[in-house]
Amino acid sequence: MMRFLVLLSLIFFVSCSRKEGSSSIKIGYIGSDSLKQSITLKEKNLKKYYQDLMEGNVKVDTLPNKLINLLLKDYQVYFRTYPKDSISPYYIDKIHQLFTQEKQYTYAVDWVDTLLYYYPNYKNKTLVLYSAATTSDMYLLDTNRVKKYYSRMLNECPRLKKEVKNQIQHRLRHLNIPCMDYLSKQHSLK
Repeated sequence: MMRFLVLLSLIFFVSCSRKEGSSSIKIGYIGSDSLKQSITLKEKNLKKYYQDLMEGNVKVDTLPNKLINLLLKDYQVYFRTYPKDSISPYYIDKIHQLFTQEKQYTYAVDWVDTLLYYYPNYKNKTLVLYSAATTSDMYLLDTNRVKKYYSRMLNECPRLKKEVKNQIQHRLRHLNIPCMDYLSKQHSLK
């Protein structure tokens, strides 16, 4: 009986996924709404995992890597398929955040570059530039990138608080000092 149900389900899936007048099988999503729904479901599952983790209901070493990888793939497919959709920049930002979380810092920063190339007026531009600068400083140890992102913040984000501008300018003056050393000495530096 179970084999019959599995076979029936398979036949139904194949017949429903065929294009009319075509013998090829269409696999994947049909339209942006279907892909958005898939992304939303995966995001809910990941959020639930993090909530369970915070409540102590799951172990840290049970990180759902498969789910994260599927979500990264879906975000990228959406951006490449629907680059003019208003949610695409948000999805690229999520790619950047997930790669940062996964400690794949070069990918994370590269996706910031992609985001700002295609969407130079992204509403969270200040935050992604700051994230790219600090990631480049702390993990990539790439002073050229640090300088690039902090300079962009100073030039392209007019609403920065004076205190933040001063901190950025101070760090730029002392880029010759590695980040961790800078953090411990910053108050004694002019």
